[in-house]
Amino acid sequence: MGRRRRSRQRGTGGRSPWVIIGLVALVVIGAFGGGVDTSSVAFTSAASDRGASVDVASDDSGLLGINVAGSVTAGSASQLVTVANNLSQTLSVDVASSASLSNSQATLGPSESLTTDATVSCTSPPSELELTITASADGQFSGVASRSVPVDTSNCADSTLGFGRLDIVDQTTSGKGGKAEYAVTYSLEGDTTSFTNVSVDFENLNEKRSGIITQSSNSQSDTVNFESGGRRNNERYNITVRLFDDTGEIQSEQVVVTDTADGSGTVYSAS
Repeated sequence: MGRRRRSRQRGTGGRSPWVIIGLVALVVIGAFGGGVDTSSVAFTSAASDRGASVDVASDDSGLLGINVAGSVTAGSASQLVTVANNLSQTLSVDVASSASLSNSQATLGPSESLTTDATVSCTSPPSELELTITASADGQFSGVASRSVPVDTSNCADSTLGFGRLDIVDQTTSGKGGKAEYAVTYSLEGDTTSFTNVSVDFENLNEKRSGIITQSSNSQSDTVNFESGGRRNNERYNITVRLFDDTGEIQSEQVVVTDTADGSGTVYSAS
């Protein structure tokens, strides 16, 4: 009777899946030298020069230590992140973000660190600032980490175009023919680059035939004056102040005041 020959065939090229996983881990460890704990690498992803890659953890004491600030303040420079080289070889480190960065690139020797500051503009600041940290070691290793940090906008002034000051004064007197007289003084605040003009409508509620008389100014700070065409003292007026930018009227800034033209002085004031 002939003896049966046992099959020597094995899956995955003769090595079990666990052996292959172990080899992949060794390749990554070999890129840094022995004795490295890969469970505390601060990269989102990393790869050695042999093409092996692993998912790694977030940890400021990992191979690349990443210590991100709790928040950054818009409108001024704030510390964003400190990156430390915890390896025994030199690393090239780069920090990238949509904010304006200072000290964002460095070549770090062992135990050296890089601290990067960020300045977030108060013009449409994000609620969170995203950043990407890239590190490499002479083509032997590369790693990328992505982080985000909240943006504090409490120090940002409101950039919306609006009235910084608006005063409406009834200057009517019984002299000079008893004409109704008003002075509307204003100044603007916020982003004035889109400003076009301020208009003021004066409507006599007692004499509808007078219609609406509109005065306008394209100055960012001015006084708009009105004087009626006849005796109108003690008659009632609607005064409507409108602010316009290059898209049209800013409805939220419209002010309407109803007043009797009797020389009572300031009838509206806001600042």
